[in-house]
Amino acid sequence: MKICVIGAGAQGSVIARILAEDPEIDIVVLANINTQLLQRAAKKIDSSKLTTERVDAGNPDDLARVLKGADVTVNATLPNYNLTIFHSALKSGANYIDFAEDWPLREKFLEQLETSDKWKKAGLTAVKHQGITPGVTNVLARYAADQLDKVEEIHIRTAWRGSSEEEKMVPTWSPGWSVETALLEWTAEPIVYENGEYKRYPPFSGFETHTFPEPMGPATVCWLEHEEIVTLPHFIGKGLKYADIKMSPDIIAGILINIGLAGTESIEVEGAKVKPLDVLLKLAKPAIEEVEERKKAFEDQAAELHSCLAVQVKGEKAGQKVEEYAYPKISESDVREWLRRYGTTNGWVPIPAATTAKMLAKGEIQIKGVIAPECLEPEPFLRKLSEMGMGTFQRIIRKQVVG
Repeated sequence: MKICVIGAGAQGSVIARILAEDPEIDIVVLANINTQLLQRAAKKIDSSKLTTERVDAGNPDDLARVLKGADVTVNATLPNYNLTIFHSALKSGANYIDFAEDWPLREKFLEQLETSDKWKKAGLTAVKHQGITPGVTNVLARYAADQLDKVEEIHIRTAWRGSSEEEKMVPTWSPGWSVETALLEWTAEPIVYENGEYKRYPPFSGFETHTFPEPMGPATVCWLEHEEIVTLPHFIGKGLKYADIKMSPDIIAGILINIGLAGTESIEVEGAKVKPLDVLLKLAKPAIEEVEERKKAFEDQAAELHSCLAVQVKGEKAGQKVEEYAYPKISESDVREWLRRYGTTNGWVPIPAATTAKMLAKGEIQIKGVIAPECLEPEPFLRKLSEMGMGTFQRIIRKQVVG
């Protein structure tokens, strides 16, 4: 089995390591345009199964060269390369995975969904948006929806906070993944699915306090444009009327946006034309460096885990109003297990992506075409995630008799 990972950054390098250490995977190709990044990743992975290739992810001919003979292509690059890699994977006869959608989210997803018959005819599967959120959140929504006769609402909530005493008083902004994507998603107007229609709201709106399971507890969250709301109404069915997602607001990102540093139009500064976003991206800490700092903090016992995601699905079962509340229980000990097994504390996206890649390579995902994570059979997938160290999955059921 041969799996090609395009992108050797904070996500791709970890996925390549997980796959290279799996006895059932024969060849892992890690490809990136930055050869220094490739060398750095190869040194850490240190596996005879791993080969590295320089690739321009925007060049179909270059992609065809590195994808030759691959069973699965994992797209761990920026979303603006999605379409090129997506079409190259199909042409090369490889299954496909990515983590996020390019903007505008809904239009870009529907454009790829239109090719689903071509993927089916080729006997291939393209799994869109497969990480933790989107990704695991979608699977949990499907799992909860499967328990109900009718689905009325889906609410996704996710929150995080740092270790209070160890947190810097004046922190450096770095989200731990693509800086550009992490910033720009907060500039978009969030979409909410209401009564069969998509409605948009202002960025940083819809604030509420959601009480997560301990140790997170109550946390403030707000709407954010995210892929789950694009795909869940399309695939879940069962009369779904409402779907939204709210996350902890990234206050620093909001400040940067409000002062114009996310701007993509050139401005004049002392006679020179510059784009504010380019300046910010030049100065921001690369995600892979942030991940390394977090790893060291855990190794030094100077970090704690304070994050949680939960999916709330409301509907009916046997004439009763029912609420299914599902969440992964990932503790600090789970993150330390990632550090032991995979050499990183950054398992949130890589573990679900690597799990899906292995399932595709082994033929364990039977559905063909262009799909989202909620199309996967939930129980086998969640069981494999647990085996890979992604905690355990909890379920709370609340019932109320109709009328």
